[in-house]
Amino acid sequence: MNAESIYLDAHATTATDPGVIEVMLPWLGRAANSHSSHTSGREAAKAIETARGNVAALIGADADEIVMVPSATIAANIALRSLARPGSVAVRSAIEHPCVTETLDDPKSGITVVEVAVGEDGLIDPDDVAAAAEDASVVAAMAVNNEVGTIQPVAAIADVCTYLSVPLFVDLVQAAGRIPLNVHRDRIAAGAVSSHKLYGPQGIAALYCRRDLLPSMRPVVSGGGQERGLSPGTLPTALAVGFGAACAMALSDMAAEAVRLARLRDELMEALLQGCPGAVVNGSIEHRVAGNLNISFPGVDADELLARVPEVIVSTGSACSSGAIAPSRTLVAMGLTGERLAGAIRFGLGRGTTSDQIVRASALVIGAINALMTENTR
Repeated sequence: MNAESIYLDAHATTATDPGVIEVMLPWLGRAANSHSSHTSGREAAKAIETARGNVAALIGADADEIVMVPSATIAANIALRSLARPGSVAVRSAIEHPCVTETLDDPKSGITVVEVAVGEDGLIDPDDVAAAAEDASVVAAMAVNNEVGTIQPVAAIADVCTYLSVPLFVDLVQAAGRIPLNVHRDRIAAGAVSSHKLYGPQGIAALYCRRDLLPSMRPVVSGGGQERGLSPGTLPTALAVGFGAACAMALSDMAAEAVRLARLRDELMEALLQGCPGAVVNGSIEHRVAGNLNISFPGVDADELLARVPEVIVSTGSACSSGAIAPSRTLVAMGLTGERLAGAIRFGLGRGTTSDQIVRASALVIGAINALMTENTR
């Protein structure tokens, strides 16, 4: 990515914040194993516990309910493979991240999966969860969708799960740092948070698990007793410290940043809708994180469009699925077909996005679309 690039793919990953890098640097050049009993080890352990507290504070958990893991995918695997009992029913929405769908849909798991549909706005209906979850061992519903940014009615889904005495797993990856969260208030049994989605380093994440359920969690790899035996291996002190710092920054800046990003997102949306007749926004506008805009340009192939504007870094779907030549599962589940599906682009605005970049990006995209439409009509 060169200096002229406009990065609008914050749902895929975010650049590590300079302030986060600053607090990580002392630990990168230091021999400190937090599992050792000497002074250096104890200091590393103390730094990690501070970070653990910062992660917990961001989502409304207690520090002893946070397990540090290498990725949110591993967190989801630990939680779901532990909660979903073989021979039982697991309920998930149709728009879950692959770390949820592939874990639950694994034919070797012995689990019967019931999929709950979403509406054309990308939202889950809690009544549909109630109808599906009566005999379930777990329900999985993401807090914020990674493609269309819809904020799901987690509290209402939790009402259903509480009534049915079914644990609720929530993918918190796209929500943490973007919207206020309180896992205790919302009665979430387990969840996953990722550092690199909120301006922390890649390579570290967290499993949240309600205290009473922690003894039932089982590791997915073996080799050590670290992190309650759930994440074997030496904890990377620098990454953990950076993760904690990123969470503390996000908690402090969240409200103001949401207002700023919503304004920029609306500027981008208005420019694209005015400059590209026929363009249509995908997903709910009302129930949506501030920095997300998923929009279809009928008559234009999204991949061709991206090739025309290499300066604008955006996505045609989720980063975890971009290697596969297949339409977005989320958009298909929402009922999109044909040109609307083929012409869908995801814009993810972030901390580094400026108004000048929005003006430039919209002009470049509109120009490329007009050129493609002209070529297609010849």
